[in-house]
Amino acid sequence: MHKPFPVFSLEGDAYECGFQHGEAAAARVAKTVEHYLPAFVRQAKLTLDEVCAKARAYGAQIEAIDADIMQELRGIAAGAKQPLEHVIAVNCRTEILYGSLGGTKPATECTTVVALPEATRDGKILIGKNWDWRCPAIESVVILRVRQKGKPALTMVVEAGMVGRDGYNEHGVIVCGNLLVSTHDRGRAGVPIPILRRRILHSRHYYEAIDSLALAPRGASGNYLIAHRDGVAIDFETTPDNVYVVYPERGLLTHSNHFQSVVAQTTGATKFYTGDTLYRDFRARQLLEPKIGKITIEDIKAVMRDEFGAPRAICRTPHDYPGHEPTMTIASLIFDVGNDALYVAPGPPTQSEYQLVRLPGSRASVENRAAVEA
Repeated sequence: MHKPFPVFSLEGDAYECGFQHGEAAAARVAKTVEHYLPAFVRQAKLTLDEVCAKARAYGAQIEAIDADIMQELRGIAAGAKQPLEHVIAVNCRTEILYGSLGGTKPATECTTVVALPEATRDGKILIGKNWDWRCPAIESVVILRVRQKGKPALTMVVEAGMVGRDGYNEHGVIVCGNLLVSTHDRGRAGVPIPILRRRILHSRHYYEAIDSLALAPRGASGNYLIAHRDGVAIDFETTPDNVYVVYPERGLLTHSNHFQSVVAQTTGATKFYTGDTLYRDFRARQLLEPKIGKITIEDIKAVMRDEFGAPRAICRTPHDYPGHEPTMTIASLIFDVGNDALYVAPGPPTQSEYQLVRLPGSRASVENRAAVEA
């Protein structure tokens, strides 16, 4: 049984929120840095000086597109007493590890499911996400509840030291991501994925969320599920050069770590994936389709806990992965944004309970529960 992730509430301007994040989660920020810097050297074949040079190049891209986020990164570095280049580098971990071809195969990670209102019992959108990643990362995950001046209030789950990942905001915008690697990944210095996700969460309108992704100079491929509590969800498979769109079918959308877009497949963008991605998203749909029109949170939980194909299942237990770092499900998320609820289970959800987190300032804003209530 894994302990619930720590929850930190941040409030103020961009730098202040970053400083509070870095100071409160300093030990976990240090674990993030200690995990990734050796991985950059080992996997990306870079020296620490080269990593810092890449971080400065990415930092210039971040500053150009969003000066507030750059200020927040400076605050995290100061609060955690870490070099700024190291904090920027861990926010670019996908770009550095997977952003150039170099013969590197992607580790499989993440399964996302969406049930639109017409598919659920209570007529509200439900989203589930298992975040699969390298086993040590579970020790650095935190939940952030952010009320930043001039920005929407938001709640997100991140590796400490990072400014964005999966979350939702007070305007009902939700974002979840999955790793994708494509033939278009050539090491371009673009806007890193955590910054793109954070900018999506700063959106007040659904179209702003889409524009912030589609119009940005991206540095690496990635998958973005962008949804809204009013019942819309679209999946965006992106490369540095293109955006491919996947829509729900019969009120369901499932995604793992390969390109589903026929256009992406026929143009040769998608070549880098491993076998389990091909059944994880199919398996999720297989479990949910018989329940269309009556899907509940309990049904989403059952999908997130499914162990078909174990250990490389939707719910991944720790295991060695030949040629890659050992992986596991480090967090399981269920979004019930129509009821202002995000449920988070640490580690494989078969081995832990879900904790309820709400937006900052809302009623019963943080509450640990023995189980998610249907």
